[in-house]
Amino acid sequence: MNQLKTLEIKAKEIVLSVSDNPQGRYKLRYEFYQKYGDPFIEGKEGLGNSELAFIDWEIKRGTLNSINGQPAGSSWWREVNSHFLYVATLAQLIKESGETFQNLPVPVNFWLNYINSPNETSWYRAHNSSIISGYQVADSLAYKETIYEQYFMNIVLYRLLYAQSMVEGVSFGILGKIFANPRGFAVSMITDIEAFYPSNYPLSKEDIKYITHHAHNFMGLVEDVFDKLLIVPHLNELYAEAAIWNNAPIVNKFINNNKPIYPISQSKLSTAHFNKNLIIKKIPIS
Repeated sequence: MNQLKTLEIKAKEIVLSVSDNPQGRYKLRYEFYQKYGDPFIEGKEGLGNSELAFIDWEIKRGTLNSINGQPAGSSWWREVNSHFLYVATLAQLIKESGETFQNLPVPVNFWLNYINSPNETSWYRAHNSSIISGYQVADSLAYKETIYEQYFMNIVLYRLLYAQSMVEGVSFGILGKIFANPRGFAVSMITDIEAFYPSNYPLSKEDIKYITHHAHNFMGLVEDVFDKLLIVPHLNELYAEAAIWNNAPIVNKFINNNKPIYPISQSKLSTAHFNKNLIIKKIPIS
């Protein structure tokens, strides 16, 4: 057995060992950033702060629970997270082995780039290429989720890509770079806002009003400004740029005529799914 295959098996075993342990998943990434977080403030996890805050939100929401748990977790969210853990862990094992290999998966190469040169841009490219790859791997599992959860998957992705655009210098210049810096508190703050990142799984009726922009209150207005004015009008361009930044052409298949259409294995159905008026007509939320 060659060395790379040995490391791939080891990475899979590590991820499998925490599969039904949400806190174990968190700990795996916490320990990674203890080594490779390039801490900016002593005692913090540096460039891992945003990722750890997001995983903490996933844990609180219950999506990473065991499928047989009470309450049960989500097959889709678990798979995306597991794939993410795998490619990042494999990169770490390769780095620590001292070996070099050709033709590694794109996210693994990005994680190696990050480990060798930790900064905001290398982190986003490693993180987001892994998430995009995870969306591709978990595509068929998305159909096990409600139509609203599928809708929310798209929101999570385009917000993440928009944050990357700030660091890449496309949105808001220096202010964008500061706000989207993964070292900072922005992700921790926004994931604590129910209107943006609901804590219920499955989504409650109130959650659905927020994610479909039908919550007629102050927080609904704030969410409308953030999504509908700043991000959604530019989705085609955002996804095209993200495909380049992350060497992930597949992400272009997640968008059509400025509308997010993930999951993609039934793209014609997905296009209908993400027509908000059609959604509201088909499934009442009040």
